[in-house]
Amino acid sequence: MAGIEERYREVAELTRLRKQALQDALALYKMLSEASEYVLAHTEMPTTLEGAEAAIKKQEDFMTTMDANEEKISGVVDTGRRLVADGNINAERIQEKVDSIDQRHKKNRQAAKDLLTRLKDNRDLQKFLQDCQELSLWINEKMLTAQDMTYDEARNLHSKWLKHQAFMAELQSNKEWLDKIEKDGQALTAEKPETEAMVKEKLASLQTMWDNLESTTQTKAKCLFDANKAELFTQSCADLDKWLTGLDGQLQSDDFGKDLTSVNIMLKKQQMLESQVEVRQKEVEELQKQSQALSQEGKGSDEADGQRVTVEKKFQALLAPLKMRRDNLMASREIHQFNRDVEDEILWVEERMTLASSTDHGHNLQTVQLLIKKNQTLQKEIQGHQPRYDDIFQRSQQVLRAGSPTAEPIRQRLGELQALWEQIREETQRRHGRLSQAHQAQQYYFDAAEAEAWMTAWWTLGAAWSPTATSTPSASRRRWTPSTRGRSRMSLLETFR
Repeated sequence: MAGIEERYREVAELTRLRKQALQDALALYKMLSEASEYVLAHTEMPTTLEGAEAAIKKQEDFMTTMDANEEKISGVVDTGRRLVADGNINAERIQEKVDSIDQRHKKNRQAAKDLLTRLKDNRDLQKFLQDCQELSLWINEKMLTAQDMTYDEARNLHSKWLKHQAFMAELQSNKEWLDKIEKDGQALTAEKPETEAMVKEKLASLQTMWDNLESTTQTKAKCLFDANKAELFTQSCADLDKWLTGLDGQLQSDDFGKDLTSVNIMLKKQQMLESQVEVRQKEVEELQKQSQALSQEGKGSDEADGQRVTVEKKFQALLAPLKMRRDNLMASREIHQFNRDVEDEILWVEERMTLASSTDHGHNLQTVQLLIKKNQTLQKEIQGHQPRYDDIFQRSQQVLRAGSPTAEPIRQRLGELQALWEQIREETQRRHGRLSQAHQAQQYYFDAAEAEAWMTAWWTLGAAWSPTATSTPSASRRRWTPSTRGRSRMSLLETFR
């Protein structure tokens, strides 16, 4: 009886401890579940980009905590299922509790995922709204400049006109900003249709503000021009004439580059000049329109119109030198590029000439075979390089123009390249012949060594089995002297071969 009572007390204690563990686990689950449900139910969408980023970070940390407690909740569920499987007296109530815990846990996890998705969608929306806000502030700032009409005095009128022209160019360059926001808005509404109303409202507001800015800018430009058309016209002609004088000085330069790098730099500068010429050409056309407008209004003069005609003729006269300088630079780059290609080819041949003219023919059959493969590889490499060599001599027909100061040095380098090219081809052919002879010799030595080794082994074996070998060893040694052995082996070698 004492043993039974002791056993009963142990079972009762284990049951109490198990019950306490289950109660603790259940209490933990309830706390975590209620905390999760509260967080998921009371998370609001931030209204700023910084807040949206912080909310996403907080939610990701919260989901990490949920993952860390996954094992505890799974332990409660697994324990309850084992109790049901073991036929516990409260199996039905335990199963209900297990199902409740499992469903609430899955529901909270899905709700956490959905909330993270909504937070990321809100971040994209806040990013779009912030971009809209930044552009809106920029437009308002530029609107103040466009609405500045303090140009009543005639002094510095032309400088104000030039500043306004730069202002208009700035607006045009930032038009891409508005276009990008419109594309981002369209992509946002396509991916998240629920944002369509807000996005359309913001885009319409921005477009209206932009249209007002452009309209105000055009109005100011017209007012500036109308304030003193004749003065602006005269100053524009003077500025353009000054620029053309500077351009003429640049085009008179006979420096077309000393090497390929300097030529490429000059070509980039030439492209910049040509771009500036295109812009100035529009100014020349605008001067013609202004001259006609002044004549119609009776504000024109023969002097002003003559100035415009002079500028226009000067501009047209510089177009041909501009094209000629580009042609000269392109020709200079072609010559320098050709020179570099020739030098590269000469260097390429010289680097391989050492291998082609090598006198190393190997010291055994294996090394000879390796050298033959290397020489064959070199021959194939030379053959594969032949099209580049031919291309250089084909291009030389265009480079060696009559009267070119660089023609004679180029001819000399081409002659050196041609001589090196023929030399390396001949050297590889001669080396191929020498290596073939070396291969035959080494093959003979290899076969002879094998035959000699075979015969030595054969004679050794024969001597071991011969009856006279054991009885008269001295006689056998007298018959096989070094000289007779060598002659016998050579005769047998001839028979073997």
